[in-house]
Amino acid sequence: MRGLPVLRPLLAFVVGFVDTAAFVHFGGLFVAHVTGNIVLLGATLAGSAVHHGENALLQLITFPVFFAAASVAAALASRFKGQAADFTVPLLWAAASLIALATLVAWWPTRAAASALLLVMAMATLNAAHRLDTRLGPPFTVMTGNITALAIAAAQALGLARSLPRSAGAGNVALLALFFASGAVAGALGDARFGLLAMGFPAVLLIGHLSFGLRMEPAA
Repeated sequence: MRGLPVLRPLLAFVVGFVDTAAFVHFGGLFVAHVTGNIVLLGATLAGSAVHHGENALLQLITFPVFFAAASVAAALASRFKGQAADFTVPLLWAAASLIALATLVAWWPTRAAASALLLVMAMATLNAAHRLDTRLGPPFTVMTGNITALAIAAAQALGLARSLPRSAGAGNVALLALFFASGAVAGALGDARFGLLAMGFPAVLLIGHLSFGLRMEPAA
């Protein structure tokens, strides 16, 4: 599993970067987690005064695209599991390739929606990879559960929750949250400077690690 300790925070950075850059670029579109889009779409359909109405159609499309991409990722994983090849690496390559393709499509501003959907597919693939491979550890795609775990660990450290079982791995969770936040800042800055072309940066980071830094044994 050489390269796995670096992979986890790297994936958190990549997802934070991609989700934030897309959110800023499209004025309120989440590509990494569907929950936000469902909330925004519900508010828009209810006629609430939110500023995401111009992306209501794109928000609606993201759900079936995300669902289909995650299903395809599971089907791809099933072709590798139990064989000599490991299914996680192909899924990570697929996600990296989709991010790179979204960057290339972004050269044509009129195809921005296509870039967004490719990013949705990439993030769905990463979500599926995390769900299927327990070796990837705590969630790196959404931070709600991680922040909750850190809050519980803080309460335990302060002696406010002594009766609860001590949770392990708080340091790893904090590291993921830190890298996700760093990716979010970098994504916002990248979009402000380069637009969707900034997606090339996380694509290169992930492809580089897959090419030179990651070695994983087959899943048990």
